Amino acid sequence: MSTYFLAKLFAMFIDRTIKNHPEEELLSVYRDYGVIIKNTRDDNHNKAGQDLSTYKLVEPGFLVINKMKTWQGSLGVSEYRGIVSPAYITCKTDRKVVERSYLHHLLRCRNYINEYNRLSYGVRVDQWDMRYDDFKYVPVLLPPMEEQKAIADYLDTKAEQIDRIIETINIQIEKLKELRKTLINDVVTGRIKVYQEGEAV
Repeated sequence: MSTYFLAKLFAMFIDRTIKNHPEEELLSVYRDYGVIIKNTRDDNHNKAGQDLSTYKLVEPGFLVINKMKTWQGSLGVSEYRGIVSPAYITCKTDRKVVERSYLHHLLRCRNYINEYNRLSYGVRVDQWDMRYDDFKYVPVLLPPMEEQKAIADYLDTKAEQIDRIIETINIQIEKLKELRKTLINDVVTGRIKVYQEGEAV
């Protein structure tokens, strides 16, 4: 029978701020994906500051938190080295305590996002903020390391499968959009004749 133990988040990582690495790759935190390389997507309209020396260095395995959007799920364990906004929280995880991929999935699940909602505050919802001093005391029930890894591997595999399905569907949607445009163009330009019911063809 597996032995689980209860721990606070601060036992799994430490707040780590390393600056003055402006030459590193720019990273961003997405609600749907976690930490990604910023220039791999064209729907991120947040512009980087002029002085990148103030940005925080992230190493693979670092937990990165957008504290103003944590209530939406904007956090994750990075697979990349790079730099992020100085407004983000960056933490080095302890591999002896927690499997990083497991922690990534765990902290992004709905139950935890609901807890971030409870801990966040502000005048307007889109300006809610969450303090690290509140976040680090969130309790976590941890299974043994081998079970953490098994859970993480399963979720990684399933997430990849779902991403491939979504990509296939999006490609099909784009093809249907093009077909729709072509159909409309052919009808209005007369390339396809449209007849009323009962009219001789």
